[in-house]
Amino acid sequence: MSQGSFPLHEACREGQESKVRELVEEQPKLLLSQDLDSRYPLHWAVSYQHESIVKILLSRMQSVDLDDLVDESGWSPLHIASSVGNLDIFTELLHHAIKPDADLGTSQGVTALHLACSKQHLAIARLLVKEGASVRKKDVRGQLALHRAASVGSIPLVKLLCDERSPVNAKDVQGWIPLFHALSEGHGDVAVILVQEYNAEYRELQDNSGKAPLDVVPDDKVKRFFLENVEQ
Repeated sequence: MSQGSFPLHEACREGQESKVRELVEEQPKLLLSQDLDSRYPLHWAVSYQHESIVKILLSRMQSVDLDDLVDESGWSPLHIASSVGNLDIFTELLHHAIKPDADLGTSQGVTALHLACSKQHLAIARLLVKEGASVRKKDVRGQLALHRAASVGSIPLVKLLCDERSPVNAKDVQGWIPLFHALSEGHGDVAVILVQEYNAEYRELQDNSGKAPLDVVPDDKVKRFFLENVEQ
């Protein structure tokens, strides 16, 4: 992207607060302009975690629905905040005058909760759940946020989602339930919790290629740990 072509976008990236104030005063229409990446100024301020600039922009966008501000991949500012993990900025966006949809999906069906779980941003995931975000939304690969939490091995996230009644035995496009993801990444402790506390299936289960959960475990140590704890 050529520098200077999108001065407000650039100022938001660089954290130039006085420049941002000056530009939105003189050319308020820049707030709703897209750059060559199809992103709005707010996307960049959120991405680079410039909280004071986020507040300036939002104060001038009271009548703007943030769900309409999506880039070519369908990412809204809320998606970016959830991925970046800045709780203060995320809260600012969530409490905008026109409340954003916590379940809005990207072009890949990925929600803010999916992203928070992928990056292990527990505080953001908790806030999303508190605000009513669904734990049942699937992305285009058929994955719930729980699939991602299991894959990264986060016990607190797995418990949060399961306690909110996320489907424990929901299959993704390859026929994997969250247990498969936990075991394939070597997270035996998460796998045990899924079975012991939340009744995840494993004995008669097979994925689309005929593999059982124990067939995807990377090493025997994890396999032994899992079996010792679920077959007592």
